[in-house]
Amino acid sequence: MASLSRTIGAAAAGLLAAALAVGPPPPAAAQETAANETALVETEVVFHSGDREVGATVIAPEGAQGLPGVVLVAGSGPGPGRDRYRANAEAFAEAGIVAMIYDKRGTGEGYTQFEGSFADLADDANAAVQALRVRPEVDPALVGLHGHSEGAWTVIEAAARSEAAAFVITSGGSGLTPEDTQAWMNRNGLVDAGVGEGLAAALGDRMIAALAADGLFRLAGYDPVPALSGLDRPFLGVFAEFDLNTPPGRTMELYEAALQGNDNYALRLIPGVDHGMAPTVDGTTAPGHDEDAIDPRYVETVADWVLGLAAGESGVVVDAIPVEAVPPGPVAAAPWFGTATALLAALGLFGVLFLAYPAAALVAKASGRGPLAATWASRTVAAIGLLLPVLAACYSAWVLMSGGQEPLGPVVAGRPLPWLVLQAAAVAMLAAAVVLGVQWRRRRKELGAGSKLRFSALLIGAALMVPWGVYWGLAA
Repeated sequence: MASLSRTIGAAAAGLLAAALAVGPPPPAAAQETAANETALVETEVVFHSGDREVGATVIAPEGAQGLPGVVLVAGSGPGPGRDRYRANAEAFAEAGIVAMIYDKRGTGEGYTQFEGSFADLADDANAAVQALRVRPEVDPALVGLHGHSEGAWTVIEAAARSEAAAFVITSGGSGLTPEDTQAWMNRNGLVDAGVGEGLAAALGDRMIAALAADGLFRLAGYDPVPALSGLDRPFLGVFAEFDLNTPPGRTMELYEAALQGNDNYALRLIPGVDHGMAPTVDGTTAPGHDEDAIDPRYVETVADWVLGLAAGESGVVVDAIPVEAVPPGPVAAAPWFGTATALLAALGLFGVLFLAYPAAALVAKASGRGPLAATWASRTVAAIGLLLPVLAACYSAWVLMSGGQEPLGPVVAGRPLPWLVLQAAAVAMLAAAVVLGVQWRRRRKELGAGSKLRFSALLIGAALMVPWGVYWGLAA
């Protein structure tokens, strides 16, 4: 039974194309290097993490020796893609910190859109630290970890599993679980677009709960707070004022509470930047927003803190904590009928019930028994019933994949236009089903067996669609 559930759940994930979230693209391209900036030297290296051979690049100032070092740990998405953080590595190297970027795990290495292990990712990060510590460019006692977005969870876990890293830095990290973070991102994006809070909650949470229930939401359930509470090394958390992907205010609160036993940490909020630490006016891709840029205030904040550690500085600094317009909250566990397995089963059942209408007609025609009874109401119920649940599931999956930031058209009356169309179709189908029920009752004595079968299937499908639609937000 467990094998069957896993198979059906995997099929549901493929059908819905629901990829994990906690994860927007990280900062990518470097600023152009001016002629008077520090000359950098790149060295290609290889290290091992268990049985895995990992390619990496060390970027250091020319002639570097005994400098602080940092390993950059990637955010969400399978590897390799080490160049996603080349801009950060070059910026840190120009500031006097040796940086390493390395190939993240990918398909075939235990990390996909639907599965992953923080233990594996953390072990890779610690192996990278050990590899950087033996380089002549660095001081082996001053090599730490820097994790962006999903990578923030990774470096916190890595520090809990090993003493290798001398310090830990997170940027755009979340103090919530991956599923709660993704749900906040979805709801925040939808509400910002004008969607009503009730519908934003349904569209933002239900698909996540369905995938998590069947073990298809990557890294679900990981809580960084216990590991952070035990951290006995210097820690820097860097947050973005206009972060639309992770809740900076709530995370700063959780981090501060967890770090009360640590006498050397800083929680810094960078104004006017997005999740990737690029300058922005509101966190979106509005005119003037260059998502490939890296704000120098972010680089300075990290560099000054690391170089301060090298100089023997310590202490606690916490910037003013912002308040999210959309409060983060936990994703409720999916009921039995809200799992990915149940969703796929419901789509299959609706397909059978509503396809029975045209299928019965084809069988009757092929057998030469003549046409079956049909009305505008029966045709309306059959057509909408076949399309509505599939389109509703696909739109919910789209909200998940886009983080709620692309509702696909304008928002009308607190509803994205595609969802409003689906809701109107649901009302039309229910009205047609009522008419069909009346017609079936009046004509039941004159209907043949085939007509009764397909009319009954339509009415059963319409009746089941009511609670299904209410749960998935069609009534919100």
